[in-house]
Amino acid sequence: MTAGEGLLVEKQVALIRDIPDSLPLITGDRRRLRQVLLNLVSNACKFTEEGSVTVRARQDGATIVMEVRDTGPGIAAEDHEAIFEPFRQSRRGMLTSGGTGLGLAIARRLVEAHHGTLTVESALGKGAVFTVILPVDSEALRALIEPTEDKR
Repeated sequence: MTAGEGLLVEKQVALIRDIPDSLPLITGDRRRLRQVLLNLVSNACKFTEEGSVTVRARQDGATIVMEVRDTGPGIAAEDHEAIFEPFRQSRRGMLTSGGTGLGLAIARRLVEAHHGTLTVESALGKGAVFTVILPVDSEALRALIEPTEDKR
């Protein structure tokens, strides 16, 4: 059972994966990028009472685009940027989640540290789509990760 499936026990919600095996490996910190995706999937599962949570990934030129789409209650337009601020949540999140309001702020900073972007598209009653766009390869990240002759 995956993390997302565990959060959907006793809910009428399908977890859908649309991730091709042909995606290239990307330059980055595997643990931190996994943390970002787990946060997005966990949030989608937490707020979705019926319908589906879809995790999709695709290559778009020199980037990988990952989406976590849900059929939950949606997020009001005025909360779209606030949810990425530390200790801030949407109105619904404050009433129902019991979280600290740090998950999305940390996720966005981790994605930006990988020279990517994390955005949300949503409207009340229409679910939400969180999109992560990351470069497949980044010379700057590779320089931080791979030791050079001078650093050895």
